[in-house]
Amino acid sequence: MSNSLKASRYPFCAVVMAATNQRIALLQQVEGPRSAEELLTVLQRVVEESSPVLVSARLEAEERRNNIRLREEQDAAYRAALEADQARERQRKEEEERLAREAAEAERKRKEEEEAREREAREAAEREVALAKLREEKALSLGPEPEKGPDVTQVVVRFPSGEREGRRFNCTATIQSLYDYVDSLGRVELESYRLVSNFPRTVYGSDKVEMSLTEAGLHPQASLFIESKS
Repeated sequence: MSNSLKASRYPFCAVVMAATNQRIALLQQVEGPRSAEELLTVLQRVVEESSPVLVSARLEAEERRNNIRLREEQDAAYRAALEADQARERQRKEEEERLAREAAEAERKRKEEEEAREREAREAAEREVALAKLREEKALSLGPEPEKGPDVTQVVVRFPSGEREGRRFNCTATIQSLYDYVDSLGRVELESYRLVSNFPRTVYGSDKVEMSLTEAGLHPQASLFIESKS
């Protein structure tokens, strides 16, 4: 410090003030012994003479501080705005991703449901074709309907709807033939029913399908009705 102020004699007194670029400005220096009155006089004069400079320096310092504070506030506001923009952008992307996921999930479910419907329709059509073929086979297995005669049994079947269907069978035909006949008509679901007679009530279930109509006591004529298994 003494070198920068170029002090040559001591005691040495200097009046300095802050300058720009972190330097100091020398306002007055006093070298060598001085009385207190002389030193006070010098200091008062320096203050009076330098008052405008000090005021200006103080104003400049305040302005610099204000500028620094303003820049800091602007920087803070910019950072806050940037963070807000980034947050909104993240939210927008997250929302887009969420909507995309929901759309993909909805599309996946739609395809699964459509495939399920198509599969069910296809399976139903296949079942219907198989049932139609089975009914046709059962109808063909019956052979031609015989003419009336002593060895021919007349059978009438009443359906749950109240409708009646009748056919002639050879008395040697089995109970299974009656089931095949009912199945061939397509009025009831296969294997969902039993053939039953009244007076006395007799159920012609799976244990009697191999019996002939004569053995089952249905010759020369019989009236049966459909009874659901459920």
